[in-house]
Amino acid sequence: MTTDVDIVNRALSLIGTRSTIASLNEGSNESIAANTWVDVVRDEVARLAPWNSVMTFNTLTLICAAPGTPENPTGQPVGAAQWQRGLPLPPWSYEYNYPLDCLRPLWIVPQFQTGFASGIPITTAVTGGAPAYWNGPPVKFKVATDLVDPNTNIPSPAPPVGTGVDTKIVLTNQEFALLVYNKQITNPNLMDSNLQSAWAMALAGRLVWQLNGNAAQANMKLQEANNMIMAARSVDGNEGLTINNVTPDWIRIRGIDYPYDQAWSPNIQYDWGAVLTLY
Repeated sequence: MTTDVDIVNRALSLIGTRSTIASLNEGSNESIAANTWVDVVRDEVARLAPWNSVMTFNTLTLICAAPGTPENPTGQPVGAAQWQRGLPLPPWSYEYNYPLDCLRPLWIVPQFQTGFASGIPITTAVTGGAPAYWNGPPVKFKVATDLVDPNTNIPSPAPPVGTGVDTKIVLTNQEFALLVYNKQITNPNLMDSNLQSAWAMALAGRLVWQLNGNAAQANMKLQEANNMIMAARSVDGNEGLTINNVTPDWIRIRGIDYPYDQAWSPNIQYDWGAVLTLY
C-alpha cells in the first residue's frame, strides 16, 4: 500500500538526501517541507495530463435555466426584461454547480439519444435497432463564479440584501449536462505508476528548493516531471478512442457524420496548456 509518506520518501531519494521521514507530522525539516507541498503538487500534476486514473464523469446539478427552456418555460424571475441574478449569464442557457472534486473540467457531453444506429430509418416499418448515441463534438462551456444560496442552491444577492455566497459554476447550453473532468484523488493506490512517479519527481523539485535552495537541481527535477507529463498526454490520451478518421466538411454539410468520426476527440490536438513552471 503506497502512502503520502512513501511518495515523499521517493522525492527525497530523487534529490540525493539520505534521510527519510516516518510521518508528515514528525517535525523534521523534511516533513515540514513535505507538508507544505505534497498535496499542492499532487493536485497540480493531476491537472496537467489526461491521467486515466483520475479522469471521471458526473451529471451536473442545475442551478438555474434561461427563460424559454424546458426547465424555465414561464420565464422566472417574472418580468425579467433584461438579465438579472437568477438567470444564467447570456449567451448561456444553463448554469450548473461546479463539482467539488473537480481539478480540471475537460468537456461536456449530452445525455443518451434515442433512435437508430443507422441514423434515418430506411422505411417507416422499422421496429427495432441499436440505440443511436451522441457522436458529435463536445459542448462548449465556461467556468465562472456566481452568488448562490448554499441552502436552496438558487442565485441570490450577497448579504445583507440576500444570502448568496461566491460559488464556482459551469455555464453551458447543454440540458442535462454530463461533465468529464480530472478528479481530485487523494489515495495514491488509485493512481497509476506513471502518475505516482510524476508526482514524486515534481515534489522533489519543490522540496530541493525549500531544503537547500539549489535552483539548478530543482529545475532539473521539475523538467523531468514535465517530460513525464508530456508523455502521459500522448500515451494516456490514446489508450481509449484512437481512430483518427475525420469526415470531410463537404460531406458533413450534407448531414452525414459517421459514428466513428473522432475529429473532436481529446486524443487529437487537445490543448492541455502549460506544464510545471521552473525556478
